[in-house]
Amino acid sequence: MEIPSGGYLRQWRKTLGMTQAQLAAESGLTQSVIAKVERENVDPRASTLRKMVAALLRSEAPDKPHTVGDIMIEEVAVLAPDDTVQSAIERMVREGISQLPVVATNGAIMGLVSETSLLRTDVERDAPVHSVMQMNFEVVNVGVSIAEGRRLLVEREVLLITDSGVLCGLVSRIDMVRALSKDQ
Repeated sequence: MEIPSGGYLRQWRKTLGMTQAQLAAESGLTQSVIAKVERENVDPRASTLRKMVAALLRSEAPDKPHTVGDIMIEEVAVLAPDDTVQSAIERMVREGISQLPVVATNGAIMGLVSETSLLRTDVERDAPVHSVMQMNFEVVNVGVSIAEGRRLLVEREVLLITDSGVLCGLVSRIDMVRALSKDQ
């Protein structure tokens, strides 16, 4: 990806009819940071540029999904670590879902029970789910771009989405495929 110059970002903002203050509000940056980047008085962090570009993209195409938060499933069924494997199986079948995060009483994400973890031959149905849960799950912030989410889903079955460290949703491969089908 080519790194946009401050002049390019300024022209893009003006083309969209946005003020620096509006871009600041949309990006979570300050107006003075926007001004410095546009005047090329600073060498901005990659995270600053990402915030500016994301805000400009959202303004340019507000109806398109831009982040994993735009496409996530918000009503996430979860398991407690001591729930049984049998209860996980029944819930997955009943609700038609493929993954269940395992969450501690304090809200911390401990693991993930998926179809893969349940298909192992040594799984006992009366065992607690913490004995079969996967530990190699991916947790990302709600503001992660669709492109980054897509890249991560090549290797993972699901992305657990957090906002300020709290589980707020998930994006599975099929959720991403659905989003891509609408992205035309």
